[in-house]
Amino acid sequence: MRTVAIAGLMAVGFAACSRPAEQTRREEQKREADQNSDERMRQAGRAAYDAAQKAENAAKELSREVDRAGKQVREGWDQAKHEHDSKKQ
Repeated sequence: MRTVAIAGLMAVGFAACSRPAEQTRREEQKREADQNSDERMRQAGRAAYDAAQKAENAAKELSREVDRAGKQVREGWDQAKHEHDSKKQ
């Protein structure tokens, strides 16, 4: 009878000892998952920043091209006006 009682207490003791280790393992896995998630979010933020910078640079270049095209149009307009005015005289 004593042997059964001792064996029962040992079984309960082992079960109690293994439970916190399991809980600790779960908490550690959750912490690692959170860290991995944080890193992925940082990478996404960096990628978004890089994309925004590229878009800004492309917009600036497009603006310069539109300015150049506008100058060309104005020069063509002025040239045509000058030619038209010289034909009148």
